[in-house]
Amino acid sequence: MLNEWRSNLWIFVEFLIVSVVLWYIADYFYATLSTRLRPRGFDTEHCYLLNLYEITDKSPLFIPDQTTEQKSEAKNEIMERLRRRPEVEAVSYSQNAYHYNGSNGYITFQYDTIIGSGLRRLVTPDFVKVFRYQGINGETPDQLARELADGKILLTDNFFVNGAKKGNKGKKLSELGSIEISMPDDSAWTFRTGTPLFPMRYSDYTTWNLAAVLSPEAVRNPHMIVWMNELCIRVRPDMDHDIIETLMKEAQTQFHVGNYILTDVRSFDDIREAFQRTETNTERNYIVGMLFLLLNIFLGLLGTFWFRTQQRVKEVALRKVNGATSGQIFSRLITEGLVLLVIATVPALVVDYFLANAEVGTWADGYFTWPRLLICGGIAFLLMIIMVVLGIWFPARRAMKVDPARALADE
Repeated sequence: MLNEWRSNLWIFVEFLIVSVVLWYIADYFYATLSTRLRPRGFDTEHCYLLNLYEITDKSPLFIPDQTTEQKSEAKNEIMERLRRRPEVEAVSYSQNAYHYNGSNGYITFQYDTIIGSGLRRLVTPDFVKVFRYQGINGETPDQLARELADGKILLTDNFFVNGAKKGNKGKKLSELGSIEISMPDDSAWTFRTGTPLFPMRYSDYTTWNLAAVLSPEAVRNPHMIVWMNELCIRVRPDMDHDIIETLMKEAQTQFHVGNYILTDVRSFDDIREAFQRTETNTERNYIVGMLFLLLNIFLGLLGTFWFRTQQRVKEVALRKVNGATSGQIFSRLITEGLVLLVIATVPALVVDYFLANAEVGTWADGYFTWPRLLICGGIAFLLMIIMVVLGIWFPARRAMKVDPARALADE
């Protein structure tokens, strides 16, 4: 190998470049899969979003001079009619709260010197039953709904983890217990927290998961339902058949109360797909591009070692004439390739380290951790082992079948 250092140097450079490229590909898939496979903290299966239209004075069905109380009663009546249906497991109103929704509200709370901010989900208590929220210690949606009905605010367990002032370390709510919180600009109005919620991700493609769930009881406004324009339901799995068509058939009768009428029903499967379409298409394009790049790298390495081994047919024949067995020759060829690969992998990992710290990779709770670097580097190393072995295996076996006398005839 030392005598052939010129050709081996080019192999070393090729290994170095290919290893770094494969690390980047492995890092992308690692970050993507680790994000997608995390618990979402909620469940939208068998859930539907209903749109209520408020009739205007241009319609002959319009009822004039409706008070806030009357509007609230009308919307509550629609919710109760849905709740009495055998297909419906849970129903709720909300404002800027349902999942896979680009219209968001944010809120900030303070506890002692710690400030936390997250999504504001203004909901009726059964919202947590519709989307099956879980407490950090396994509390059921029913238990959480009762706490919301009692006026408590539900925060994700990590709400105050990163909001400490003056270097104080933030804490999880599960470590603090039930506490009183306030808004930074109005410390006189305090709220009591309930059970810490399991963190809920914003979407399947993000790890951000801070949220505060508030009910009208918490903000001391029982008629806030009037301004809640999101009506969500969960349908029992065994009865989730043609529910959209069934509800729309009764839109003009059962679901027309006061000036409100049901106009549309959408499945959360469709909402989720539409909300994430850009990310899904981008991910698909990345995967296709990287798989194509991976195929080219494989063919390139395969061709390099195929050509390299084919050029050594006479060397193989000469070794066989001098008593070497096919197994010894094969082991020598494979070992040479793997030794070069190991030598190139060490500086490749150094390059990977600097690229990760320079944030060249893909975000997933940061760009660098030692386990992530070593796992992705190990994946790249294993892929290259496969490529090297395959690139040597086939031409080597063919070379060892050649009659030494024929291979050495020109000599």
